[in-house]
Amino acid sequence: MVERHASIAVMSLALGGTLAACGNSAAAVSTSPTCSSISTVTAHGQGSALGAPDMATVDLAVQTQGSTAASALGQNSSDTNNLLNALFASKLSKSDVQTSGLSLNAIYGGPTPAITGYQVTNTVTVQIHSVSSTGTIIDSAAKSAGNSIRINQISFSVQDSTALFGQARARAVSQAATEAKAMATAAGKRLGALCSLNDSAPSSLPLNTSSFSTALGVPSSVPVQAGSQQVKATVTAVYQLEP
Repeated sequence: MVERHASIAVMSLALGGTLAACGNSAAAVSTSPTCSSISTVTAHGQGSALGAPDMATVDLAVQTQGSTAASALGQNSSDTNNLLNALFASKLSKSDVQTSGLSLNAIYGGPTPAITGYQVTNTVTVQIHSVSSTGTIIDSAAKSAGNSIRINQISFSVQDSTALFGQARARAVSQAATEAKAMATAAGKRLGALCSLNDSAPSSLPLNTSSFSTALGVPSSVPVQAGSQQVKATVTAVYQLEP
């Protein structure tokens, strides 16, 4: 997939070294000394690539209530331990299971607001490196903590997106070259040598993210679709203009 975005700029460029990179992961091709005092054309290219996600990240939570803070916390600890045991029984690594939140809050009620109980929420973020097992793991988690379980969010990603970013960059460079040639022709010039090529920091866009509320009555087989992961790259190319 290629996204077209170009701008025309015919100018004299005074570049005395390597063009500064844009973004944390940007790259640049050094400018040629011969480009320092001649007319140039600048083009921008965008490219994207799609890949199948191979990792799921699920935010689970155990939420309990009690008349006292101690009872709410005690019940929560028991249910959370059941959840963790179920996750580890699914052969998830301990490094892929992380406590990402823990809260204890008072519950207020009555005509004159007063504390009527306490609520504890323990949030666990799970990384699943086999997307095909995501539904089974969610089902097991829901059964382990009973009515205390909450499934807050699930998202999908590509663990190693290097190849996808390579495809996106190649398409962006090709797009920029095509646009530069078209602009040079329109100006009655010929496209010369490449002076510089600047790569902005690439971006990754998950195309399938789902949110869930309380997971009561979760079926024995949870349907999960991973969708696609899109990555995008943007480049700026400066070429010589020849008569």
